Amino acid sequence: MEKKKRIIIYKDKNDPYIEALREGMNDTPKERYIKFFEQRRKFNELMGVKKDPNARKTIEIKKVTWI
Repeated sequence: MEKKKRIIIYKDKNDPYIEALREGMNDTPKERYIKFFEQRRKFNELMGVKKDPNARKTIEIKKVTWI
């Protein structure tokens, strides 16, 4: 069952962050895991990010400039 969308008016900018923390504390680790990948998929879809099936994963080690 999905929650109905609601309009929330916050007192300051930290309230949405605190509310998200409270909601996360109520979820089980499995629910948080599922929500994370759902949000990631939605973000990639929104931004137009597409996976390249031919892309190779590599690790590149460079010398740092600040030493």
